[in-house]
Amino acid sequence: MTPAAPAPASSAPATVTPQQAIVTLINRYKPVISKLLARSDVGEETFVAQIANAMRASPKLWECEPETVLGAALRCAQLGMPPNDGTNRCWIIPYGGRAAFQLGYGGVLELARRAEPGLIFDGHAVYPGDEFDIDLGKAEPLTYRPAFARHDASGRRMGRRSRDAYAWWVRARYPDGRMHVHALDRDEVEYHRSFSKQPSGDMWTKSYDAAALKSVVLDMRRWLPVSAQLATAQGADGQVIDVRDLDTDHPELPAGSTVADDEDAAWVADAQEAP
Repeated sequence: MTPAAPAPASSAPATVTPQQAIVTLINRYKPVISKLLARSDVGEETFVAQIANAMRASPKLWECEPETVLGAALRCAQLGMPPNDGTNRCWIIPYGGRAAFQLGYGGVLELARRAEPGLIFDGHAVYPGDEFDIDLGKAEPLTYRPAFARHDASGRRMGRRSRDAYAWWVRARYPDGRMHVHALDRDEVEYHRSFSKQPSGDMWTKSYDAAALKSVVLDMRRWLPVSAQLATAQGADGQVIDVRDLDTDHPELPAGSTVADDEDAAWVADAQEAP
């Protein structure tokens, strides 16, 4: 009896896990990555896990140049904020086949709190029917009651809000009792959106209130505590950071770039110069 021919070897490529692909890339750029991670509290194992989690959360990142994914992840690590983890602190986002670093509303607040321990923020979107008033001449300058918490004269609860928000406010309370309230209406938020590299990206189309609140916080930057980390994060916001271009001696920005490249730089500078 003629023995059966051996089955042909499979020509299908071996499955590569996100962690394996990332480790391969990290090994390629080991000297640069080791030097930059040394300036953070993030170890290499955690760094690998953070990138893998970000790519699972945003599968389109697999279509981006891997060196740009790695560069954005390094910026997140240097700021001590894991990307794409649902906390609205920072993201690695696909942008024209490359990955970009994006600072979130929660990230701005966290960096401000690091600069001023004890600083407390709160803020909301304002919808039609909400009770909302700002009077900076009062000791308590803000009045805000959402419509679903209000009642009419007969004690009946008023209807829930059903239309788009028309304003967004953020209040900062300092440990010494000082308070600052800042608000933007929709036209002002749309003005800030016009400077975004991705005005039709997920942040604006799926999380408009979060994007608007981020605009409010950045607009009130001149009243926030001075922070090198916050300045670094804002300088990198919306940028593509390629690990091949990083300057390990001056890692605050990619080699050859300036803060003027930042999507928010124009209106942030305008706000800082206002009286």
